Amino acid sequence: MSTRTPVLDAAETPDAPQPPAGQQWQRLHPRMIVVSVSWLVGPAVPLLGAILVARDLLNSHGLIVLGSYVVVAGVQAGHEWVRYRTTRFRITDSKVELHSGLFFRTDKSIPRDRVRSADLTANPVHRLFGLAAVKVGTGQHTARSEDDELVLDGISRDQALQFRALLLNRGGATHPDGTAVSPELPVPLARMRWSWARYAPLTVTTVAGVLAVVTGGSKLLDTLGLDLTDSGTARNVWDWLSSVPLALAVAAVAVVLLAVGVAGSLVAFAEAWYGYRLEREPEGSLHLVRGLLTSRSVSVAERRICGVELTRPLPLRLLSAARLNLLATGLGGHSARFSNPAQLMPAAPLDSAHQITADVLDLTSSPITQAALRGHPRPALRRRLVRGCLLAPAGAAALAGAGAGSGLLPWWTAVAAALLTAACGAPLARDAYRGLGHALHGDYLVVRQGTFVRRTVALRRERIVGWTGRQSYTQRRAGLCTLTATTAAGKGAVRIRDIGVAEGIAFAEATLPGLLAPFCETPAGTTHPLEDQVLRCVPEWRKEPCSKH
Repeated sequence: MSTRTPVLDAAETPDAPQPPAGQQWQRLHPRMIVVSVSWLVGPAVPLLGAILVARDLLNSHGLIVLGSYVVVAGVQAGHEWVRYRTTRFRITDSKVELHSGLFFRTDKSIPRDRVRSADLTANPVHRLFGLAAVKVGTGQHTARSEDDELVLDGISRDQALQFRALLLNRGGATHPDGTAVSPELPVPLARMRWSWARYAPLTVTTVAGVLAVVTGGSKLLDTLGLDLTDSGTARNVWDWLSSVPLALAVAAVAVVLLAVGVAGSLVAFAEAWYGYRLEREPEGSLHLVRGLLTSRSVSVAERRICGVELTRPLPLRLLSAARLNLLATGLGGHSARFSNPAQLMPAAPLDSAHQITADVLDLTSSPITQAALRGHPRPALRRRLVRGCLLAPAGAAALAGAGAGSGLLPWWTAVAAALLTAACGAPLARDAYRGLGHALHGDYLVVRQGTFVRRTVALRRERIVGWTGRQSYTQRRAGLCTLTATTAAGKGAVRIRDIGVAEGIAFAEATLPGLLAPFCETPAGTTHPLEDQVLRCVPEWRKEPCSKH
């Protein structure tokens, strides 16, 4: 919880009783003041260098820029000094406390039994000064503001490691006679393999990175008033592109952009996954370390793990590769300080993903992500064929027709766009239908769906807190529905799309026996399609609960 009071904390109150040893109030590290100001030095150096090259430094523009940086640096240093002087934190036997603020006091207190994870990260400036940041995960899916999370940004690395060890109950065990127990070594589950880098360009981030570089570069050049077409090299390139056939010019530009995207994706892969290590610690938690410039370290208690999500975008499916995410309470939110905390491994061969799944979930049998799944009714295929062969071509033809009407495209592009979209829509629709599946595999619910990005979710059945059934108008006419399993992990919901109503109700009841019993008896004369199916399917299924699953 978070409260605001105008009083001093216990460490600043003269008559307050002092906490016992190991529970003393602690401060942030004073080097954080220098770290906050050092962020301004990086952009200032090239900007001042450009001013020196472009014009005299002592003119009005140079003085304005220089004065602005001095003022901003002074304000930032003052703000960080106040934060350093007014911030206190400590860990007691029952809770984690954080006090901060000058004019308005903010007191945050989190019970230790609600702590789900402890994430440690250090950017290059943090690492240069030996500092780190720690975020305490409490199981919230999204943080509405900084008041909804507990983050310590600016403590020493040793202090951060000790903080995380205390949060995850790794303070050191003792024998009954009082002697210390020798700590056990962590069990390695996965290590970095540089051969996985070949899958890095096969992601959407490659195309997004190319677009970001081209857009950002053009904006920067336009802001600085530079025109590269005036240079001799650019003029020669433009003349060559104008002299060759259009197809060759397009291919040359595509090759250059592809090379930029591949190089950028490899650099991003090395920065994000350098030193990747996944371990099971003897105290009952998973520990993941990765990062080259920005070091990231995530620890999750195993009792908070709810399952995994296997993600396979279309390019990775063609090469039998996948990515693996962890479903655990406390890892559903997003924070600017911590990127993708739930990602267990980069894009890697499918066999490696299955093996890591079995190791993480501590399964002795075959990985649940390889379980045989039950398909969905044929009306689900019809719905996807309608979207891929009718709706998508109509939308593409409308867009191309709008371009032809404005004179930007020839008239035949509308027909070509419709035919091309329809030709691609039919196989994609069939692939999406073949990707639908659901099953119960031991203690786990397994759901698969998607075509451009195929996702297989394995969720522990005991972590499901409820079911929600929805039907659109077309689903009601087809006898289908969308079932949603509500959980506290990941995005908070696992959806089974376009499943038969009778089969869906029976499957939900088999997953959590007795949960739907109060809703099976409805008043006579009910006309709602979903409720009518419930009356007819559930009693029949109860006679043979294991024959269909």
